[in-house]
Amino acid sequence: MISRRALVPRLALAATGGAGLWLLRDRLPWPPLAVHFANGRDTPWQPLPPSGGLIEIPVTVNGTPLRAVVDSGAQFSAIDTALARQLGLRRPMTAPILAYGVSGGPVLTHTVRVNLAAPGLSAPNLRAAVLDLAPISAVTGRDFQMLIGRDVLGQLVVEADFPRARARFLAPGVYAPPRDAVTAPLRQSGGAPVIAIQVEAAEPVEVLVDTGSSSLLALSEAAARQAGLLAAGRPAQSAHSVSLGGLRLNRVVVARSVGIASVRLDNVAVQIYQPAPNAPAPSGLLGGGLFRRFRMALDLGGGWLHLVRPSPLVVSASFAG
Repeated sequence: MISRRALVPRLALAATGGAGLWLLRDRLPWPPLAVHFANGRDTPWQPLPPSGGLIEIPVTVNGTPLRAVVDSGAQFSAIDTALARQLGLRRPMTAPILAYGVSGGPVLTHTVRVNLAAPGLSAPNLRAAVLDLAPISAVTGRDFQMLIGRDVLGQLVVEADFPRARARFLAPGVYAPPRDAVTAPLRQSGGAPVIAIQVEAAEPVEVLVDTGSSSLLALSEAAARQAGLLAAGRPAQSAHSVSLGGLRLNRVVVARSVGIASVRLDNVAVQIYQPAPNAPAPSGLLGGGLFRRFRMALDLGGGWLHLVRPSPLVVSASFAG
């Protein structure tokens, strides 16, 4: 059992936490992407920032060094608008696309072609959406200019060892979970990885596995109501969230328990958001507030999420009880 104090932050980041969910509506097919490992197996470990709870790594785009966030909530990769302009990335002669955050209205944008590289890894000719990421990165106090989405992540395994503040990528089939790993199956819903969780005694609900969210759990109003979190007399507080659609004021309710596979967490602050009209938003987001307690591996192609508790040599205040 993992105990967690109920903490309602002054600025809760349900939809992003620094990157977050966004979805694209585009009638044009996106070309297949080839991801190459220098040694054919894996990349070197890269250090993670000491704060933020995100998988943020150094990369290069067309030879320019920058920081990128690994975001399983993003359907496709994205690059910051100002950086795209600075690099002189030309807009292709294609129709514009609509990008959606978890709340707020859609954003009309376009795509560009870039050559993405990280230590030991390359993804040439990547088609990336152009989005204004600066407000989102500013909220987290991090300076990232790119999101690495499921177009890239679907072709590899990302392993993030948060207790030791490091992360790496592995080729499909290379990662072998340790014996003490908690392994939870993922289901594809519209191309998005979802996992079944249980909030208190309610029926299980499927939520998006979102490494771009710094919060532990966010639920849509409909899912929160079904779980009994909006029952009359239940205490709630207000908190802000930032996503692609802008800053929003949401509610935060403490769930007495949340179960993910064999992991149980007590007194979890759950942010409740109102999805934008007609937006293809999920029922909820499961994010970095959970993952940073573990050494985790996300295998989108294989359909698995692996969670490994820290060794006794790694002491974390999150593991009490």
